Amino acid sequence: RELSERFVGNLGAAMFLLLPAFAAGLHLVYWNRRLRYTEHLVFALHLHALWFLALALTLPEIPWLGGLAFFAVPLYSVLAMKRVYGGRWWALLLRAAIVTLLYAVTMAFALAGVGLVALLG
Repeated sequence: RELSERFVGNLGAAMFLLLPAFAAGLHLVYWNRRLRYTEHLVFALHLHALWFLALALTLPEIPWLGGLAFFAVPLYSVLAMKRVYGGRWWALLLRAAIVTLLYAVTMAFALAGVGLVALLG
């Protein structure tokens, strides 16, 4: 029980590091758009705010609300990327897949680090 509390307690620090990593992934796949890193960071903040809202909607354990959040997150994320970055759909979906893969790998390392800190702390 204490281990899980320490794990959850350190998740905020992990998200503090994951957000700029997500923006760096966007900056990497959209290097030809001549946008500054801070512009990608603002977009990453926007998306993460929606993702946390969707996560909060799943907490009451209302099945249809969780299902709505599950489908709304990827749909909204891709539509937001289309609105902000433009481009063709196939290129957008490819870039979204690359950013998702990079983010998943980064998140795996971050969660492993949080687990290690929780074990040692």
